[in-house]
Amino acid sequence: MNIMSLVNDNTLFLLEEIVKKNFAAKYKGSVLGILWSVLKPLLIMILLTIIFSNLFGGSIDNYPVYFLSGKCIFDFFTAATNVSMMSLKGNINILKRTAAPKFVFTLGGVISEFINFIITLIILIGVMIVTKAPFHLFTSIIAIFPIISLIMMIIGTGLILAVLCVYFSDIQHLWGVITLMLMYASAIFYPMNIIPEPFHSYMILNPVFWVIDQFRLLVLWGTIPSRMNMINLVLLSAIILVLGVIVFKKYEKKLTLKF
Repeated sequence: MNIMSLVNDNTLFLLEEIVKKNFAAKYKGSVLGILWSVLKPLLIMILLTIIFSNLFGGSIDNYPVYFLSGKCIFDFFTAATNVSMMSLKGNINILKRTAAPKFVFTLGGVISEFINFIITLIILIGVMIVTKAPFHLFTSIIAIFPIISLIMMIIGTGLILAVLCVYFSDIQHLWGVITLMLMYASAIFYPMNIIPEPFHSYMILNPVFWVIDQFRLLVLWGTIPSRMNMINLVLLSAIILVLGVIVFKKYEKKLTLKF
C-alpha cells in the first residue's frame, strides 16, 4: 500500500468516525434518540398546519406537504451550517494532536446532518402518501439537482463559517440572526402570492428560497423549473463552494496558530 492510499484510508476512517460522533452527539442523553428526527418535523408540521391551514389552506393545495417540503430543506441548511461553524472550534483538542486534514471535520458535520435530511425526506414521502398527494416520479428524480446545489452551498458556507468562528466567536450569534431572517424569507409556511410585488426581488436574493421553490415545483407540482433558473442555482452554489474552499485553504495553516 503506497503512502497516498494510506492517507486516503486514514482520512476516510476519520471522516466516518466524525460522522458517527456527530450523529450520536445530536441525540445523546435523549430517551427517544433518533426518533426525534421523525417526531420533531411531524409535530411541528401538525401544529403549523392547524394554525395556518385556515389562513392559507385555500391558496395552497395540501398544506402539510407544502410546509414540510420547505422545512426539511431549510432545517438541513440551518443544522448543517451550524455544525460546520463549530467543526474546528469544537474539536480543538483533537486538531492539536493530529495532522489530519481540517476540512474533514467540517465535511463530517455536513454528512451527519445529511443523514437526518434523508430521514425527513422519508417522512415527507409518508405524509404525501397519507394525504394522497400525487407522485410525480420523473420530476421527483430531477429534484436531485436542487438538492445537490444545496449541498454545495452548505459545504461552501460551512467552510467559511468554520474559519470565521475560530477568529470571531460572535459569528455564532450573528449567524443565528441571519438564518432567522432567511427562514422568514424562504416562504416555508406561507404562499408567495401574499408577498407584495416590490418585495419579490428581495426574496430572490435568498438562495435557500431558490432551492425550496425548485424542489416544490418538481416534487409537489410535477413542474420543471425554467432551465435558466436551474442553471443559475447550480452556478451560484458552485461559486459559494469554490469561495468556501479558497477561504479555507488560505487560512487552514494559520488556524493552527489560533488554537
